[in-house]
Amino acid sequence: MTPSSSRTARVDIPTPAAEVLVLRAGGARVSIAPAHGCVIQAIDLGEGNILWTDGRRPRALEQSDAVGEESAREFDEEVLIGGWFPMFPSAGVPTATTQQHGWAPRVAWAVVERSATRAVCTATGPFLDGGIAEVTRTVELEPDALTVSSTVRNAGSGVRSFTWGEHPCFSRDLFAGGHACFAGEQVAAVPAYANRAAGHDARSVAGAAAGVVGRSLTIALSDEAGTLPHWLYWYNYAAAELPRADTLAWEPSTAAGLSVGDAIAADAVERLGAGQSFRASLRCEWTLSTIADSRVR
Repeated sequence: MTPSSSRTARVDIPTPAAEVLVLRAGGARVSIAPAHGCVIQAIDLGEGNILWTDGRRPRALEQSDAVGEESAREFDEEVLIGGWFPMFPSAGVPTATTQQHGWAPRVAWAVVERSATRAVCTATGPFLDGGIAEVTRTVELEPDALTVSSTVRNAGSGVRSFTWGEHPCFSRDLFAGGHACFAGEQVAAVPAYANRAAGHDARSVAGAAAGVVGRSLTIALSDEAGTLPHWLYWYNYAAAELPRADTLAWEPSTAAGLSVGDAIAADAVERLGAGQSFRASLRCEWTLSTIADSRVR
């Protein structure tokens, strides 16, 4: 999700390429770049990447202090390469004092565990109101599903606040002619070509599933931990504000609205006392489908 204001031309930052971890299960392959905000760069089921990427390689990122509109420009031009990334401690559009999508997708994460089908990464940074947040992210692959689970722990003192969100960017081209679904109902058609449209549609239903139905593949997303009740459908098909993007995304989060500012205004942020933890888990399943099948299982 990006603010509606126009963007300047992107800038390629000459930073070192990031190591990419590859998980495999059955015919599925997942690529993760821990040093580039722990982004999942690819989910390849054997026919190509189902995620949208802009073709740039992941890089070793460094923490940025940019906030507000500057952070939005920075994210779109320097950080966003597509894929699937976390949003913390500020999911969505920034306020004057917060960062777009937070620091989590902007920093290098450390790999603490790795196997053929599983990777665990960690990062540390502040909450919205300071303190110390320890974040652990686990990416686990099965032949027909990917589960991304994250834990946030207040490792400092006091009560600290945040919002959490997941941002998987799916390929418009792969699902062209299909449609997005929420709670078993069709939400929007996926155009056959990049028609320069952009927009969003917010839904809030506890326990609901969202997904995308294509001609040969259905993607179903479910909130396994029950902590992400708010879903934002965002699409950008080479629109003027972000012309290199040709993508649609379901963004589940802890708070309704388009921005962390909406959550703060509604007093709808999460809060953790010292030593307390929060957990989110988003499961992405894939099955063969036909265009006539509009339900998300």
